[in-house]
Amino acid sequence: MKKLFPQIADVSLDPQVSTEMYFRGETATGLVEKYPGGNQSAALLFVGGEPLAAYLVEEGLGKSISFAEFSALSEDHARIVPLSGVAGRLAFLALESEAALELSVSGAQDWERQSDQWRQEGWSGLVEIKSDDLHGFLLVWQGEVQKHELAFSTPGGFVHELPSLSPSEGSAWQVTAYSHNLSMPAYRYTVLRQGAAHWSRAILARYQELVGQKFLQIMERELNHQIEPWRWKITLGDMELRDLHFFSHLSDAAHAYRALFMVIGAQMDFVVGSHLTQKLLGETFEQVSPDERAALHAQRLIPAAFSE
Repeated sequence: MKKLFPQIADVSLDPQVSTEMYFRGETATGLVEKYPGGNQSAALLFVGGEPLAAYLVEEGLGKSISFAEFSALSEDHARIVPLSGVAGRLAFLALESEAALELSVSGAQDWERQSDQWRQEGWSGLVEIKSDDLHGFLLVWQGEVQKHELAFSTPGGFVHELPSLSPSEGSAWQVTAYSHNLSMPAYRYTVLRQGAAHWSRAILARYQELVGQKFLQIMERELNHQIEPWRWKITLGDMELRDLHFFSHLSDAAHAYRALFMVIGAQMDFVVGSHLTQKLLGETFEQVSPDERAALHAQRLIPAAFSE
């Protein structure tokens, strides 16, 4: 039976308030877990107050089920857990991924050895870490832990940074590495988000080389100003896209990234001219990995769309 983020206390509801009413009323992101019996568990994810997807989990593998099938399961011992956007995204990915490797980590050296192996292989996947007082996930992408893609539950609440690499005596970490199902929505969302982050970083780094840090800072301020009214949890600074938002649909994420690249293109057109802007966008797009580039292209997030 899989239990996500078990250190987080579940929400107690008034008997007259349904779980859906709770999430809608709070426009909250989170999950509802049920335990049908045996080795099974079930999870229903909510994003921004709306139900996203439901899964039946057995032997660590999630199988998509309908909302009606989830509702029909017994409410006994149901658990309601509010999540941050990042924790929600990682739970979504975990429920649509398959365990590929399990190991026990008894200290920092063990963890570093495994991290080095992922780095050398350029491996991409989800990693689950659990111990008596810790449970959560982090994303490894092209061999590197992604610093904005991790969330762990602890007795003190959620933390969004890599916990201490020295498990307490007698409490080794149980680590599970998951492989992605390339056709599933959670993976497609992840690769699109990574592509947007990597392309924007390459663009901003090249732009700074051309015009200097002052003009880069002006662009980043303008980007943050234009993003703010949308209430996306996205900011830019120091040439880095910090995306903590959980978009419920791939098209919503693509819309946000399109708005971002439109502002980048317009700012560069104004400062360096459309010809150089187009050249810069094209060159940096080719630096993005092929799978990320394909995900961007599928949503028409391409150089030609962002420069006159």
